[in-house]
Formats: sequence, C-alpha cells, structure tokens
Amino acid sequence: MAFSSITRALGRSPLTSDLLSKLNGERSLNLNGVSRLPKGLVASTLAQARQQSLLVITATLEEGGRWAAQLEAMGWATVHFYPTSESSPYEPFDSEAETTWGAAPGFGRFVGH
Repeated sequence: MAFSSITRALGRSPLTSDLLSKLNGERSLNLNGVSRLPKGLVASTLAQARQQSLLVITATLEEGGRWAAQLEAMGWATVHFYPTSESSPYEPFDSEAETTWGAAPGFGRFVGH
C-alpha cells in the first residue's frame, strides 16, 4: 500500500477529525516521541485535509533528504528541498571548506504543496 493511500485512509478517520478540531483551537500540534514515518503520515494528512502546505525544518541535511523523499512518496505534488550549510553558526566560516547554497530555484527549505 502506497503512503498516499494511507494518508487518504487516515483522512477519513475519526481521529483525524479530532486532531483537526484540536489544531483549529490551539493553532499548533506537537507530535513528540513519534518517529519520522508516523509523524509524516499524520502531518501530511492534516495539511492535506486543510488544503495547506506543509513546512518541515530538520536539524541535518540527511534528515531533510529523508523527509523530502517521504513526502514525495505520500503523494505531495510538489516538494521543494532547500539544503543549507551543515556548519555551526558559532564557528568561523571557511568559504573554501564549505559548500555554499544560493537562492537558486529548488534550493532552500522544502515545502510540500
């Protein structure tokens, strides 16, 4: 079963209605202690039910790539992946040792829509 089929099935679940009500009342919903796959399924289902984009910010480039691939598998028509530097903002910037990403189309944060 494809992930997009799972999100469609979740969209018809009474749990989704409950989560949407909670989200409308509180404007945020924390999914703590849940791994990436179920978190992505729930977040995708809720965003698609509200016909909204989904913004995911990750700590590492590798995790961002995993999220982008997962969102594509969940049926998002457009996924933009914007990688950034892996260097610490508290360390001096070495332009020769670091790959710098510009504002070219298709790079930066990623948004599923």
